[in-house]
Amino acid sequence: MAKKTRSKAEIIARMNEVGKMNRFCGRGLCSRSGTSVGDTAVIDVENRTIPFVLVSEENAGERYDWWNDEVYIEELDPNGARLDELRTFFKDHNQAVDTAIGRIENSRVDGKRIVADVVFGNDDDASRVFQKYQDRILTDVSVGYYVNDIIVTSKKDEPDHVLVTDYTIVELSSQQKLTS
Repeated sequence: MAKKTRSKAEIIARMNEVGKMNRFCGRGLCSRSGTSVGDTAVIDVENRTIPFVLVSEENAGERYDWWNDEVYIEELDPNGARLDELRTFFKDHNQAVDTAIGRIENSRVDGKRIVADVVFGNDDDASRVFQKYQDRILTDVSVGYYVNDIIVTSKKDEPDHVLVTDYTIVELSSQQKLTS
């Protein structure tokens, strides 16, 4: 089946149509602060803080375009991230007062990665999730973002490569590590 030709605006609209894009950061792709996933040495128990890598150097991954029945490769340019709206850490993808369990501090581009420090609250939900990270039951996070601009590279007989050059990160939430 031949690839369908779409404008950049149409591709961006489709990427954002279902709401924010979510990316699971785990399996070593978005491990905390360059350490191996599950390394508890980076957890600051006294200050209830964990540094997480939100976007890693090698972050390209397959996505599926449901409307056009095509697979494409999506890659995030760390220098294209807008971090201004990233303030609250949630226990899941439901952004609500009751699911907010921490604040996000010091979001930054660090080399070819995006890193942020999560300071956990003191309520029961926050304490439970913080303990699960300490116990390595949870090791990963999920990043939610809106796409603002892209560069599409097409090659014959290969999936399109979509480099996201401008995007707004709006959510960071705890994520269970999926098994292979």
